[in-house]
Amino acid sequence: MNRKYYLPLILFGLVSLLLTGCPKSVDESIRENTHIGALDEATHARDIALDAAVQSNIQTDPVLDWYARTYGITVEVSHAVATVHMTVKTEELKQQALELAKATEGIADVVDEIVVDPNTEDAPFEW
Repeated sequence: MNRKYYLPLILFGLVSLLLTGCPKSVDESIRENTHIGALDEATHARDIALDAAVQSNIQTDPVLDWYARTYGITVEVSHAVATVHMTVKTEELKQQALELAKATEGIADVVDEIVVDPNTEDAPFEW
């Protein structure tokens, strides 16, 4: 094919693409075709609020707060079941964190993902 015919073909392809619109991404298609009901939205909103409440409740203890700030803490709540991820030095601190998580209003159960690592630093104070 002669080169002088390529440019019109390319321009035609670009113009037809612009006129028909770009294809939707997979993410856009899923968002359009997935409907979250009001009950699911309310459950999700409650779980997000419980995430913060559990973490806050654990961090009311100054030593656990120090471990959470030093080594990190993640709380994930799904349908009122909290999963707590953090690292502490002793089994006693782990049990205390689990008790505080369970004591959070609205929490039905707690999944223990707390790591006890005796090699972590001691909190720089005692309470």
